[in-house]
Amino acid sequence: MQNKKPAILLIMFLLATILLIPLSVEFGDIKIPFMKSFQALIHPNDSVESIIIWEYRLPRTLIGVFVGMNLAIAGTLLQAVTQNPLAAPNIIGITAGASFIAVLSMFFIPSLPIAYLPLAAFVGSAIAGVLVYLVAWKNGISKERFALAGIAIDALFQAATTGMIVFASKKIETSIVWLAGSFWGRGWEHVMMILPWSIIGIIITIMMSARINAIQLGDDIATSLGVSVQRSRIFLLIITVVLAGSAVAVSGPIGFIGLVIPHLSRLLVGNDHRWVLPISALLGAILAIVSDLIGRTILAPIEIPVGVVTALIGAPYFLYLLKKSRL
Repeated sequence: MQNKKPAILLIMFLLATILLIPLSVEFGDIKIPFMKSFQALIHPNDSVESIIIWEYRLPRTLIGVFVGMNLAIAGTLLQAVTQNPLAAPNIIGITAGASFIAVLSMFFIPSLPIAYLPLAAFVGSAIAGVLVYLVAWKNGISKERFALAGIAIDALFQAATTGMIVFASKKIETSIVWLAGSFWGRGWEHVMMILPWSIIGIIITIMMSARINAIQLGDDIATSLGVSVQRSRIFLLIITVVLAGSAVAVSGPIGFIGLVIPHLSRLLVGNDHRWVLPISALLGAILAIVSDLIGRTILAPIEIPVGVVTALIGAPYFLYLLKKSRL
C-alpha cells in the first residue's frame, strides 16, 4: 500500500484540480449554480452564464492553474538543486527581478503590447538569477552563500521597484495592484502567454527528475553517477527562471506557493522527485485556485488579491512546518 500512496495521491489531487474548475467559475459578481457552470463548460452556448464563464471566469481560473503549477515547480527545483529548504522564487530574487523589469516596462513604455510583458519578466528573472549565481559562486556554490546572495538580490530589486513607484506617482495604483499578485482582468491572451512556457518547463522538469534525485545525494555521488552537476544546476536554474518569469508576467508576484508547496509534497511522498514534481504542480494549482476563490468571495464585491491570500494561508502553515520539521 505504501508503494501505491504517491500514485493514489496524484490521482486524488488531479481530480480535485479538475473539480475545482467548475466550482471556481461558479462564483463572482453573478453567482452561477454549479450544475449550470458545469453544463456551460461542457456545452458552450449563447446564454449569459456561458458568456460570463467562457469570456471571463474560465481564463482567469486557467491562469490560476498554470501560475500555481509554475511557482510550485520553480520552488521545488530551487530547494532540490540548492539543497536549501528556504529557497523559493520570491525569496532568492527571481520574482523580484521579474517584477522590477515588468514594472519598469509599464512605466517607461506604456504602449508596450501585452504580449511583450512575459519577455520583460523573463529578462528580469534572468538578470536576477545570473546575479545570484555570480555572487554566490566561489569555487562552487554552497547553499548558505546561495541563500544569502538571493536575499541580497531580492532586497535590491524590491528597493528599486519601490523607488520607481514613489517617483512615478501617477501610476502608483496600477503598479501596487499588479505587485500584490492578482488574476483579476486576465483573459485568453494571458492564458496563451503562459501556456507554452508552462508545458515546456513542466515536461522538461519531470523528464529530469532522476537527475534531480542524483544531485540531492551530493555533488560527489551525483558525479560518480554520471551527472554533470554544475551544468545541470545552470540548466535547472534556467527552467526555474522560465517558469517563475512567465507566472509573474501574467499575475504579478505571488508568494509562498513556491516555498510551502514543495515542503508539503515531500511530507506526503518523500524525496523522490518523480512524484514530488507532479504532486507539487497539482498542489500549487489547487492553492492558487482556492486562494483566488477566497479572495473574490469572502468580502465580495471587494476583491482581495491572490498574493495577499496566499501569504495569509502560507505564512502560518510554513511556521507550522518549521516547528514540526525543525528545519
